[in-house]
Formats: sequence, C-alpha cells, structure tokens
Amino acid sequence: MENNMSIAGLEEIKNIVGAEFMVTDPQQLALMSKDIIPYTQQASAFVWPKSVEEIQAILKVANQQKLAIWTCSRGKNWGYGGASPSQAGEVVLILDRMNQVLEVNEELAYAVVEPGVSFRQLHEYIKSRNIPLWLDCTDGPADASVIGNSVERGIGETNYGDHFGNVCGLEVILPTGELVRTGGGPMKNYASWNTYKWGVGPYLEGLFTQSNFGIVTKMGVWLMPQPECCETVFFEAKSEDVFPAVIDEIRKLQLSGTLISKIHMINKTVQLSILGPEAEKLSRRFDISPWVFAAGIYGSASQVRANKEHISKALSGYGKFVFINQPQVRFLEKILSWGGYYKSQKKPKLWLRSILELVAGKPMQLIEMIPNIASIERGEPSDYFVKHAYRKSPVTRPPDHDIDPARDNCGMVWLGPMVPLVGKQVQDFLNSCWKIFDQHNTERYVALMVANPRTVIALFAVYFTKSNPQEVENAQKLYIALGEHTQKMGYQQYRTSTAYMDKVLDPAPEFRALSKKIKQALDPNNVLSPGKYGV
Repeated sequence: MENNMSIAGLEEIKNIVGAEFMVTDPQQLALMSKDIIPYTQQASAFVWPKSVEEIQAILKVANQQKLAIWTCSRGKNWGYGGASPSQAGEVVLILDRMNQVLEVNEELAYAVVEPGVSFRQLHEYIKSRNIPLWLDCTDGPADASVIGNSVERGIGETNYGDHFGNVCGLEVILPTGELVRTGGGPMKNYASWNTYKWGVGPYLEGLFTQSNFGIVTKMGVWLMPQPECCETVFFEAKSEDVFPAVIDEIRKLQLSGTLISKIHMINKTVQLSILGPEAEKLSRRFDISPWVFAAGIYGSASQVRANKEHISKALSGYGKFVFINQPQVRFLEKILSWGGYYKSQKKPKLWLRSILELVAGKPMQLIEMIPNIASIERGEPSDYFVKHAYRKSPVTRPPDHDIDPARDNCGMVWLGPMVPLVGKQVQDFLNSCWKIFDQHNTERYVALMVANPRTVIALFAVYFTKSNPQEVENAQKLYIALGEHTQKMGYQQYRTSTAYMDKVLDPAPEFRALSKKIKQALDPNNVLSPGKYGV
C-alpha cells in the first residue's frame, strides 16, 4: 500500500514539474546520490521545481501521500553529503532553477537572492554592473549556493565571513505549504526586511538554518562595501612550540578589531597535500612550517597601515610574515601566467620555477596559492581549493573547469568541532584527536577556521580511496570515533554531514526534545527532510 502511494505521489510530482525535470531511473539516482563521504543514502527521485508555487504543490502531494522530501539548493555540499538525503528513499528537491538575483541595493549594501544563485553568479552580477560591493565567498566550490551555505551556517573569508550572521530577511515555505517571511513585517513593502536583522517579535530566522522546519526561497544577504585598501597577511610559525602563543595572539587581534577576517590556519599535513606526488621530495628540500595562516586586512589606507603595525608587533618573534597588496598580487599573477603556472595551459617554464622557488624559499605549488588566496579574500569565488578533495582520487590531475569531486570518485569527509580560542585549550584538544587519527593510521589533516574572536573551528578532513572498501570502512570508523570523542570532551560540531546527523544531538536530549516539539507543530506529517540534524 505504501509503495503504491509513493508511486502515485511521484506521478503527481512529475505532472507538477514536467517529466524533463524529474529523475527516477535507478542508475541515474545512484550517480546523483553520490558524494565524497564514505557512505550515502540513495534518493527515490530527483526533482527540479521552478517556483514557489511548484514547491507548494509538491509539499501538498507529500503531505497527502506521506512522501519524505529532502531539499538542496544546488547540491554542491561535498564532504557533508552533497545532494544525497539523510535517509534512503527520500525525494530530493534541487532548487537551482530558482536562480534569480532579485535585488542588489548599492546604497544599503545588500542583495536578495533565490536558492539557485551561486557565489560565482552573484559575484559576476555585481562585477558586471560595476557595483562597489563585495560578497563573502568560501574556499569551497564557486558554484555552491549562497543560500545553501548560509542556512548551513558556513564560514567564509572576509570580515563578512559569518554567513548566517549576515543574513537578513528570509522567505520560507513551511512543510504544510504556507509561505511566510521573517521579521514581523508584511509580505510586501516591508522597508526594513533586509536591513534590520531582528525585526519585531520572536526572532525566527535561526529556526530555518540546519533544520527541517521550512524551505528557504528568498534571502537577504549583507554585502561588504568595497574598501579603499585590501592587503593579505601570510604567516608561518617558526616551530610547533609557538602554536599556543600564536593562537592567543590571534584572539587578542580579533577581540581588538585589528584583524577580524576569518583566519584560516593550516597544519603541515595540509601543505604537503597541496604539493601532491612531489611532497616527500619537496619537504626535504624546503622548510615547511608546521602552521601557516592567511587573512585579509581591510579599510582606509591609514587603517590598514595601523593594523599592519599592530599585527607585526603581535606576531614578531613567533615566525615569518609578509603583507601583500593587490598591485603585488597582480604582478605575481602576470609572472606566473607568463611562465605557464597560473590559469594557463602553456607548458611551464622550468627555469622560472627555479628562480621563484629560490627567491621565495617555497615550492612552486605554495607560491601558486598566493594569488588564489588573495582573490577569495576579496570575495572572488574560485574552485582552486576544491582541488584538495582530489588527494585520493583516481583522477591524476584535478580539472580546472567543471570540477566535481563526487563524480570523480574522491574520498573525503569533513568534521568541524568548535573550540574556544585559547592556545593551550586548542593544543590539548588537537593532541587528544591526533591519538585517534594515529589509531586509524590516517594522516593528521586540520584547518583551523577562526569563526569569531572567541571560537575556532577545527576542521578535520578524513581522506580515503573510494574504490578500497577497507579504506572506506576505516574512514567511517575514524569519522564516528572522532565525532563521539570530541562531543564527550564538550566540543560540538558547527555543522555536520548526513552520515552523522542521527548522532549530532545525542549529547543534548533536552535540546532535541524541544526541536522535536517545534517540528511536530510545523510538520505534523514529518514530510520535510526527516532526520536532518537529528530532528
């Protein structure tokens, strides 16, 4: 009976969107349900609605036929589950046909977008119109959804890198089909919908992030006014011993407002992974720092100059650092491009590599990173850093265009616990986690993302070979063990994958119970993304 209801429901959904915008073929479903995490669940259908009205009609069918619906904005959430649902058999809605940039307000520095709008699309929209605003992007895929990343509470690069923190105004379809807007104002002509985050009455925007309480169809996002000056600081710790002190200095710089961009600090393992097959040879030839970070500095010329002085004073004695401005970045880009190393298909000039490596004291792979880092610090989306997902892929060289690690059988899963930004506490936390990595004979890969002046996210990557069942199983066991260990220590994850959603709220039964009450009130038939984030 249930199967007949499901078949009837899928037929009704096909009539709503059209046969060309629905996939039910088992082989195609298997391919589309893939991600780079160890294990995924297969959907029963993939559907591409075009409008609010089509989504409402689909939800009506779902409630009548008791169909489970899973939503994705663009399905690029690689390493967290991609477009795969948390439970097998769910109908996945991909919202990338709803891809309109509805407004960019230059005076008040915000945009209003639909879920299919990508970081690349919004950036090009702003740039093509010479609007002096920057969006904040991530170091993930350029074609990922602005809304999708924001409602997952992702972290970017600039001073606007707290993506949900810079959301203002949501339009949401509830599981039962009602259309609402947050903020306590009218559906139309609400003048401060995208300018005053708190609105009036209960603050509800957070309910629709990392949850299954509704489908976000429009979102206001604050943009960064183009600063007079922008420089990037690159820092290399001189030894492992100074790590706690560097963390403490970063906290002080953040709290004082001197350096408030989202600092990304990577360990030696991450750097070696960038070097590829030459890693072992190059690590013997070059002095690879145990910890490096990059961050953006923004403001007027005098502000940037003053902040550079404070940063220099804080970090001197702990390692080497250099400030690079945009003219210097453009000069380096020209040299690398001319030499066949940067955004070029020409045969590289090996003699130029030798000169640059001699001058910089770094391998070419790390020199090539500099303009790519500087570009995302300016809000320019790039797929460059997605290539790191190819560390254990059968693809010998990651593609420069049409990058898709799920299609290319990459194996990697992210886990990101939140840790107070105190040097000794972060050091002790990492040391306890490295024991688990060592028990599973897996490389110690971590990127520390400063989420705010008081918190750092320890973003662990677990790599494995997808075609090797033993490596897949080992990666899954390490991932679960690491998640359970960090939760027992009191360090919850800032976001999680579909493979851990059933466990993520285990330490908080009271919170889960409250969330369940809200879920039952908004979604009495439990049709929207059941099981998402443990609810």
